[in-house]
Amino acid sequence: MKPTDMPLEVWEALCRKCGKCCTEKIDIDGRIYSSKKYCRFLDTRIMQCTVYEDRHVAEPGCMSVPDGVKAGIFPADCPYIQDVKDYVPTIEEWDNPAIDQAIREILGDDAI
Repeated sequence: MKPTDMPLEVWEALCRKCGKCCTEKIDIDGRIYSSKKYCRFLDTRIMQCTVYEDRHVAEPGCMSVPDGVKAGIFPADCPYIQDVKDYVPTIEEWDNPAIDQAIREILGDDAI
């Protein structure tokens, strides 16, 4: 079975509750950068969504795991993408002022 065909219960069991998939992302030149700004519905004390059952309604940009895999929103250390061939993970660290500026312009100063 391909990882993207797994039942949702299997996906749920893989989650480490790191919260990295719940950060705001930005696409710059075809690469996905992960900001330091968490979704407003993430309880950062326990790293769990406060509206999990209704997350796709409360936050229309919230993706299901299979859609997130296809969109490349997960970091390299995420269990969701361990067996996904040719997956390109989000970029979590960079040393590029132009990237910082682009993220600030779109997401605000608290995203860096």
